Amino acid sequence: MLRYISRIGSVSALALALLLSWPLAVQGRNGFSPMEDPALKNSYQSARDLQTIFRAVYDYARPGVVQITTEVENPQRQPNSSNPMPPQSQGSGFIIDSNGWIVTNRHVIGDATEVTVKLHDGRTFTAKVRGSDPLTDIALIRVQGAGSLDSLKMGDSDRVRVGDWAIALGNPFGLDGSFTIGVISAVGRVGLDASGLNFIQTDASINQGNSGGPLLNLEGEVIGINRMILSPSGGSVGIGFAIPTNEVRYVIEEIRRNGHVDRGLLGVAVDVLPAKMRKFTNGRGVLVTGVKPGTGADLAGIKKGDIILRVDGKTVLYPGELVGLISRRKPGDKVEVETIRNYKTMEFTVTLGRR
Repeated sequence: MLRYISRIGSVSALALALLLSWPLAVQGRNGFSPMEDPALKNSYQSARDLQTIFRAVYDYARPGVVQITTEVENPQRQPNSSNPMPPQSQGSGFIIDSNGWIVTNRHVIGDATEVTVKLHDGRTFTAKVRGSDPLTDIALIRVQGAGSLDSLKMGDSDRVRVGDWAIALGNPFGLDGSFTIGVISAVGRVGLDASGLNFIQTDASINQGNSGGPLLNLEGEVIGINRMILSPSGGSVGIGFAIPTNEVRYVIEEIRRNGHVDRGLLGVAVDVLPAKMRKFTNGRGVLVTGVKPGTGADLAGIKKGDIILRVDGKTVLYPGELVGLISRRKPGDKVEVETIRNYKTMEFTVTLGRR
């Protein structure tokens, strides 16, 4: 040891001195570790209690989360290679009842009619696709013959608040059973896609392969379905988005019953208001840029150039919100539409068509 130090000089001698003093440095100036500080006793206990809760949530939720693999038909070949590109895509899903019903994202399964599901215990099954909804990116599949499965409880996403704990569980990059923790960064994020949905934002680490997996609260309830990330690099930078459970409960039930979602159609094309019009309406409303002939909007008398302010009393602030309001209604439903035309307020009763 001394010969080794003599060969490499004074830097290593300094390192040895630091190494010999390490126990004292760890103990601190008072001669004991932070864990032995009476003033920190309660804090350490609180931290351990929270750690225990995280472990309990994982143990409870893990059996309800699955890995989904989809076979890609007619895979493309890689450039300058005779080998086809990997004919699989992977994502996550979660079990919603013991009979094998599983929720995931539509983009995880694509147009497949069958997918492979891997359970937490390593068993794999071929699942049938019951149906999907392109607008909300929700899909429902079912595994049969696996026995009674552990399901997750759907929580009340309307109770989610900024600062709440957020837990993501899924299979990022195929690493099954990955568990990440963060907080709710924002609620009611809008305009991220054409669905009209309000998204939950979280800094819990979400990556490719987490899609379709659950976002959980501290009670282990599903408050969101992990949907997408905002990232210049393609990896997690702490800006992930989940579809709130309350936004898509009806979608899941409709797919389960019918295999698809029947949606109402107003029959208009809309865009954001020009700045000069926004001043007049105090930022409310969307501009009608076209009306499809023969639709409910056309028959009711709505015209190009109208400003739609409200639907059934709900103020419309942006185009996606109008899409969301109408898509939650069924064909044949009647809606009250308030507009502005030539600086005058007008009201129309519109019978919705089928989207």
